[in-house]
Amino acid sequence: MEKRSILVLIALIALLVFGSLALAMQEKSDTKIDKEKCLSCHGPYEKIIKATAEWTAPSGEVHSPHRYVPHDSQDIPQCTECHTQHAIPLKDKSTVVKPQDVPFCYEGCHHMKNLQPCKNCH
Repeated sequence: MEKRSILVLIALIALLVFGSLALAMQEKSDTKIDKEKCLSCHGPYEKIIKATAEWTAPSGEVHSPHRYVPHDSQDIPQCTECHTQHAIPLKDKSTVVKPQDVPFCYEGCHHMKNLQPCKNCH
């Protein structure tokens, strides 16, 4: 009976160790890339603003969605608020998903899906 208890205990410890490793690997793959990492390849931020200056919002307004948030500061939001991160290094550009609109802006402040200042409606 004692030998059987030891085997059961060893099996439980092995399950615990392998389960913990599986969870650790899962958490690592879900980690979001920080904006500094994105900007090290896609930046500087001013270049992104210029490259998207002719973006058309669903409202028809033409404006770069890459504006500082809040607009009177230099606080750039995380890129993953609007963009799906890709593997590094990028091997297949077809896997990169680009947003059709700017949910970060529209769910927070511009709920009328236009780029007008809040004071125009409130």
